[in-house]
Amino acid sequence: FSLRFVGYWYRRRSEVLKGSFIPAKMATTKHKLKVSLLDYGAGNVRSVRNAILAAGYELHDITSPEEIEKAEVIVFPGVGSFGSAMTILHQKGYDEPLRKYLANHDRPYLGIC
Repeated sequence: FSLRFVGYWYRRRSEVLKGSFIPAKMATTKHKLKVSLLDYGAGNVRSVRNAILAAGYELHDITSPEEIEKAEVIVFPGVGSFGSAMTILHQKGYDEPLRKYLANHDRPYLGIC
């Protein structure tokens, strides 16, 4: 999996980074894109975490629902059973903050199915 789309989208939408897409580890800007990973107990989070770090991005693990609002980019790993994933998100209080984040179309995210 690659974060190229997220990086490309972010650079096009943000005044912080301008120009054509370049991988984070080759970027010459002082701002390093911080990718927030929503680990809610489902999905292959270890592989996703390794891919984010290998791409050269700064990684932040979301540990509370309040952190979702502050995220620059959210990576949201999926799982085979949508119903059980939604139950976990609701129990941990992530469902509403995540819904609000996704409703704001100027905020990038990567949902993995």
